[in-house]
Amino acid sequence: MSKPRKVRGILGVPKAARPMMFTFQPSVANPWPSDDDSDSDYTVSDEEETVEPEIGKEDKTRSDAVNNATETRSKRQKRQRDEKKLKSKHKKKKKMERELAKNSDCDGHSSKGKHKKERRDSTKSVDSGSDGSHGDESWGVNLPLLALEKIFSFAIEGSGGVPLLCSLARVCRLWRQAACQPMLWQHVDLANGRVKKINETVQWLAINRLSQLRDISLAGWPKFSDEALKAVMENCANLERINLTKCINLSAEAVKTLAETCTRLNAIDLSLLDGSDVMSPANLKDLLDACGDRLEHLVMTQCMLRACPTILKAITTTCKNLKTLDLSNCRFSTDFLGLPIEELQVGCPNLRVLRLAGCKVRTPQATSKAKAESPGFVHLTELSLAVSTDTTINVSIGIGDQFLMRIMKNSRNLKLLDLRGLTHISAKGVQSLTIDHLERLYISQCSLSKYEGIEIVVQKWRHSLVELDLSWNVFPAMSLDVAMKKLSSGPSQSVLQTLNLSGTSITADRVRSILEGCPNLESVNLTSCRGLPRGMKRLHEKADLQELSQQLGVSQQAS
Repeated sequence: MSKPRKVRGILGVPKAARPMMFTFQPSVANPWPSDDDSDSDYTVSDEEETVEPEIGKEDKTRSDAVNNATETRSKRQKRQRDEKKLKSKHKKKKKMERELAKNSDCDGHSSKGKHKKERRDSTKSVDSGSDGSHGDESWGVNLPLLALEKIFSFAIEGSGGVPLLCSLARVCRLWRQAACQPMLWQHVDLANGRVKKINETVQWLAINRLSQLRDISLAGWPKFSDEALKAVMENCANLERINLTKCINLSAEAVKTLAETCTRLNAIDLSLLDGSDVMSPANLKDLLDACGDRLEHLVMTQCMLRACPTILKAITTTCKNLKTLDLSNCRFSTDFLGLPIEELQVGCPNLRVLRLAGCKVRTPQATSKAKAESPGFVHLTELSLAVSTDTTINVSIGIGDQFLMRIMKNSRNLKLLDLRGLTHISAKGVQSLTIDHLERLYISQCSLSKYEGIEIVVQKWRHSLVELDLSWNVFPAMSLDVAMKKLSSGPSQSVLQTLNLSGTSITADRVRSILEGCPNLESVNLTSCRGLPRGMKRLHEKADLQELSQQLGVSQQAS
């Protein structure tokens, strides 16, 4: 009988026994893991389960290590399979969304082929789930198109169509169809920094969205070209208002063509166009001639106006229906501009807003006949003559009581008067103005405070003032105290909501009387008021105002 052959490994070393994967003896290890419990064709019998093989300590340790390694490898493989499934599912979803966005258009045409079926199936699963758990998520795709358009119109009422409509169009096919309706794109503000400032953006919008455009703002587009403006002209026949602030790349011929092509254009903003040939006197005159009587709003702020008398002459002769003229912070070729007040009043009788803040203007020479025959600005509601007090040159030297009397002749409907920084007007001159219901009065750092009679000015419009600015004025003696007493003497008549007293010598007792006499007050600025304790020297609004009332002991009925 032959001896059993010994198994040897490399170099004649006995080879260690390895655990077997399959054996006919009762297994001492756990079965091989499987994803499906029903795929095994072997079931352990009751007898085999009761068999407990005797194994040594060394064999048992080796068996436990094999089991742990097998279990760890199984978990890792299962995790890898799950990750692959998730990645594959995510890629399919992204691919389907790209195909749907590519195949769908503004008119709501359905996608073709497989993607149309997939989207229809997904919509159906959302609309009617088997358990009804997703029924509340389907309201957006079941709304009528007209209802969605109405909701979107309310959403964009204050800010315009961009960028909200662009975001709404990406929700679903129905929302895209509603968001692309031209009636929603009547007011577009492209100056908010939410779109890329390139000419192709405006050209694409003009062709695909802006057929019913009425108002567009392109402020801050220095590279806006004539080609882009031409696209607006050709596709936006109903354009009424345009803002071209800082569009210095435009030519004068293009702007003139815009005024001639868009026959409904009645408002144009040409601010910050220094260096552009649009602002030359000859080109401005041609533009005003092209607009003619339909021009109602003209804004040219922070510009260098050469030969301004010529420009004003063109305004008075061609713009009979002008309602707004804004020349704030404009510079002129001369030191001070002699404003032709009487000519403006005759040539622009419908003027409602006149802004000359920061301008060096003076009282011009005029004959007594011209002054007497002038109708005045009967419809004027806002007049701003404020100047900056930070400059070393007194730019308000040309504005005095006579200037106010002439420019506000018959302006009984004036609602806003801004006299901040003016140093040559008196309380008597302001008191003599024929204004019935002034609502907003700004006299910060004004020479009006240097004279006795400020309390008479406050009392004159106490019944109608909604906002009053008396900040940074040094009032003589007890003038401020008397003025505030007059202002708060009729609680039932007071409609005051905003009061600015920063930098004045108001006292705590007088603040208490103001809070008691002005029940509609919403904001009080007491910054840097040297007569108040430290905790009160700040801006008080709403909740802070109620706390201030409690601190000063104002009665609940008065507050």
